[in-house]
Amino acid sequence: MPPVKEIPQVAIFVSTSNSWGRSIVKGIISYANEVGPWHIWVRTGTRETLEHLPRGWRGDGIIARVATPSFAEDIKKSQLPVVNVCDFDVPDFASACVRTDDSIGTKLAVEHFIDRGINNVALAGPFHLPNPAAYSRHFKNAVSQHKLPYQTFALRESELQDSKKLAEWINSQPKPLGLLVWGNEYARQVVDCCMQENISVPHDVAILSGGYDELLSHACFPALSGIMAPTEQIGYKAAELLHLKLLGEPVENKTIYLPPMGIIERLSTDTLAVEDPRLVQVIQYIRDHAFEPISMDDILRAVPMARRSLENRFQRAFGRSPTDEVRRIRIKRASKLLSETDLPMQDVAEACGYTTYNYLSHVFKKSTGQSPRQFRKQFRI
Repeated sequence: MPPVKEIPQVAIFVSTSNSWGRSIVKGIISYANEVGPWHIWVRTGTRETLEHLPRGWRGDGIIARVATPSFAEDIKKSQLPVVNVCDFDVPDFASACVRTDDSIGTKLAVEHFIDRGINNVALAGPFHLPNPAAYSRHFKNAVSQHKLPYQTFALRESELQDSKKLAEWINSQPKPLGLLVWGNEYARQVVDCCMQENISVPHDVAILSGGYDELLSHACFPALSGIMAPTEQIGYKAAELLHLKLLGEPVENKTIYLPPMGIIERLSTDTLAVEDPRLVQVIQYIRDHAFEPISMDDILRAVPMARRSLENRFQRAFGRSPTDEVRRIRIKRASKLLSETDLPMQDVAEACGYTTYNYLSHVFKKSTGQSPRQFRKQFRI
């Protein structure tokens, strides 16, 4: 054990009242355990209680969610090394920052709806706040890539208390509707509104939360699907950057964006909006056998019809061919195994229906722009 005076004193300013903040702290501690020891000061509480440095605290560095000008000024006065994990920028505050890449998250959300045959999509959120406002711009870009119609609904606390206005807006939208809601708490309240107003979830409205909380996502019915933020990775990367600063290494005042872990699928988006009963059979067959060595001939034996007819009907409904759908499902499983497990690459390939890792690598890179090893590296801490 090194002398106490040689142990870095690090203060963490993120809310520990939710899973987002606790995961950030977990990632920080994981890094500190590798290079430490660090003595970590962390105050339990909500975001509102973390607005000032503790009186009399003398430390070496700070990792914080810097969300207000007053807190930013307080940190600047300390003249201590700092890494920011806030999801939006505060004017006149320059620092290294680590946050989730919402451009990827909104793209995943739109594709999640399209995969279910839903071509009417919408976004709801408190757009008067800075991060949801930026989130809506990412959503617009994601939708434009698929040339889909979309709507937005601005949520405010008062409107969530009286759900009539929200329900009227949902009822006015074409069905089925894929609704992405910024923030887990807002998404849960939208599900509550649909239940109160007898709006069917997920068959009329498939609801996807922009965040995911393992506990609270199950605290409503149906349970909420959500986008899993890379919170532990954010904490780990923030600690790594702070460590470089403590060692006197140069660290740029720029933002590092980490991709979401993927979508956790629950009942709130468990639907398939396809009226053609033959296509429903095809989709079910593909989902049941995607990780086996199946071909178009196998699909046509299971659901007999003309090959050209199947390809045309499938393309109109989903914007891709049945073969593309098999590949998409395999790459989706590969992404999950690469990000969440330490399985050897050959085992990942076989679990996804490929006989060799080399072939998986070829297909994966063509689909994602990254090799499987590069993809996995993003999620390691």
